[in-house]
Amino acid sequence: MFEMPTEFAKTVTDGTAAVYKSKLNKFASYGLTTVEQLRRYPDVVIDMIKDFTGDGDDERARHARRYYLSAIFWVCPGLRNKENKYHKYWQTCIPLKVVKGPHDGEKWVKKSKYKE
Repeated sequence: MFEMPTEFAKTVTDGTAAVYKSKLNKFASYGLTTVEQLRRYPDVVIDMIKDFTGDGDDERARHARRYYLSAIFWVCPGLRNKENKYHKYWQTCIPLKVVKGPHDGEKWVKKSKYKE
């Protein structure tokens, strides 16, 4: 089991916490059981995420990768807002298309490049 910290980056619902814990426990089943290990071995963790989600670059694979990364960001406060390997990998996993709203079906545009 993954050793859960006492401090989190944000408050999430019980359902989201359960999903994140399951993702973190997947890392634990391969020997990475602490936040410190996630911080220390980002290359190993990213390779594990790639193994868990396959090498496809479709929406489903990207979505699965974002779940693992979101779980890491949840237990590692400060990682999401800084330039680090996890953040850089997150940028490669952004959605391909908008799913809901007035721009449904349109190509996804990064926040930094979006213009109304």
